[in-house]
Amino acid sequence: MLLAGKYQAIKLMSDKGSFGDTYEITERGVPKVLKVLKSNKAKAIELFDREYRVLSSLTGENIVGIPRVEDFFLYAPKSQHVLHCIVMERINGMDLEEYIQERKRSIDEKTAMDWLSQLTVILHEIHSRGIFHRDIKPSNVILQPDGQLALIDFGAVKEAAMIGTGQMHTQIYTPGYAAPEQQQTGGASAQSDFYALGRTFVYLLTEKRPTDLYHAPRDLLIWRDQTNNISNNFLDLIDWLMHKDFNQRPSSTKSISQEIAASKLASSFLKKDQAKRDQFPPPPPPPFTLKPDVSVEPSTIILQTRLTILNLFSKKWLLSVIGLSIALAFLAWLLFPKQPNPNEANINNATSGNINDGETFATIQGVPTGTFKFGGSTTWATTRQQQSLIDAAVMGVFPKYKINYTTSGDVEAANLKSGKESRCDKNPGSNTGICWLIEGDLDFVQSSVPLAQTKYFDRATEVKLVEKAVAYDALTVVVNPQLEIPGLTIDQLRGIYTGKLTNWSQVGGADLPILTFSRSENADGSVSAFKQLILQQENKWNPNQLVSNTTEGLQKVKSSPNSIFFGAAKEVMTDFCGVRPLAIGKTENSLVKPYIEPLQSTANCIKGKRNQINPAVVKNQIYPLTRKLYVVTKADGTDRQKAGEAYTNLLMTNQGQELLQKAGFVSIKSGE
Repeated sequence: MLLAGKYQAIKLMSDKGSFGDTYEITERGVPKVLKVLKSNKAKAIELFDREYRVLSSLTGENIVGIPRVEDFFLYAPKSQHVLHCIVMERINGMDLEEYIQERKRSIDEKTAMDWLSQLTVILHEIHSRGIFHRDIKPSNVILQPDGQLALIDFGAVKEAAMIGTGQMHTQIYTPGYAAPEQQQTGGASAQSDFYALGRTFVYLLTEKRPTDLYHAPRDLLIWRDQTNNISNNFLDLIDWLMHKDFNQRPSSTKSISQEIAASKLASSFLKKDQAKRDQFPPPPPPPFTLKPDVSVEPSTIILQTRLTILNLFSKKWLLSVIGLSIALAFLAWLLFPKQPNPNEANINNATSGNINDGETFATIQGVPTGTFKFGGSTTWATTRQQQSLIDAAVMGVFPKYKINYTTSGDVEAANLKSGKESRCDKNPGSNTGICWLIEGDLDFVQSSVPLAQTKYFDRATEVKLVEKAVAYDALTVVVNPQLEIPGLTIDQLRGIYTGKLTNWSQVGGADLPILTFSRSENADGSVSAFKQLILQQENKWNPNQLVSNTTEGLQKVKSSPNSIFFGAAKEVMTDFCGVRPLAIGKTENSLVKPYIEPLQSTANCIKGKRNQINPAVVKNQIYPLTRKLYVVTKADGTDRQKAGEAYTNLLMTNQGQELLQKAGFVSIKSGE
């Protein structure tokens, strides 16, 4: 039996949801999840509908760590009432409650810190859109095979727009995890989610449910002594999340991220200090020690010391030695002037805006104070989750340097509120970000296109924009997996996207018309970079269809056996399943694969084994579709210039480059 004419039910997955049971289903062999509402009461239907509506809006935002909604339908079996059904993507893995039960021991501090960082980023994304989860607990967090967490079951979700409207709040909560205000009135806020997040980590760090650790006579959760080798700093952070007074909890996800970053930094210093102690143990004690005679008055000791010094200077030989030493030192000063200290030069360069090559964020000087807005490239935006951790780590070291990632919607909303007419494209991307920088809507910009190739080059020159490359990225060309071709040359790509080659048989494939997809060049820096790399002197650009975003392009390629698309490697090769990346070369005999072999099958990709970029061919620019990623600033001598330069300096430290690599890019520094 097929549900809605296309879904095959496989098995019951869980009946632990707030309102519905979840089933494993397949659509044409692709695993998915079906959530079925248990109740037919009006309030339950309202909440179920709200879950679908909220998740649909989040799906459109392409947020990492949130299940994507794919369909909604009604099913009417003969034996019972109409069932409301939501179809979502299948997130592979096990929930954290099952994980602890199977593992039979608690997690360590490093794992806890990583998981707390991930969940904080997810909460930041949904809270910034005015949405509160209201039912965070271990069983609602999935650990995926690649180590990434996902937050599920939005059955109790609440929108901030509904708070304070006079409506009765539905009291939905899980005992032991819900905040006091949620249990008493059903009200919810970001701080309510923080409380449940803290209680979740109590379970992960102790293996015990919070209800088992609650001491009723004292109205206390006695849990810290149940942990093993967890620092007081991290325990304090969890207690902060769970404060009874919601006003005393963190004010925002950024506050939590800053504390996590500070804890990581403190932990790192402790480990390095211990390693140094282990490598260089303290010297053995001397055979005897000199101790002052406590019976002697201090004034007597001072007098004796002075007399001793005077006696020494009364010796003629000592005066001769001192005189000779002074003469030699003066001669050395004349003959060998002091050379500049390279470390001091680095500090001065960093302050003046040049790039610092330090080890960690803490080595950077000249970081300004204030709140600064940045945004721009959609290539950078695909790694927003990892970059949020970078931002948090930066603000953990420099808490007065507040950097706020700003989306196109944020800029448009601010302009609308102030009555300012925007002169920039509304679609997000590098070109739009550079326009925002010129207009003063952003303080610095992340870009995947150099200034010389931006559509705003003339204006960029006029207002004195400057750029600095901080990482490498690769553009990847993808086709439908059914299309059997070994790869494409630059000439063949040029022919395909200018309309000179129209059938796959012309490049060694099947007799199928070529269907080309591309994003608009107006906003997307990837298109500008792609054209620069393959068109050479040709101006003709003739894709068959334009798509509004990368996800749309990938979905079309996945469903069209004769199609081709391109984009940033992180977006189209690592993060997406169901398409095949191609080797690209200058000639047919020099095709270069941008990925680390073996190439993962679609089935393995769905299970969490994703394709990874090959850093060697990108860094050495052997792969012909390699490009640089930039930070762009306005050279106007203001704090916004200093903010952009500081951000560049921070990313160019070894710590910054390592974090950029974790985000899916390739280090631009030699030896990294």
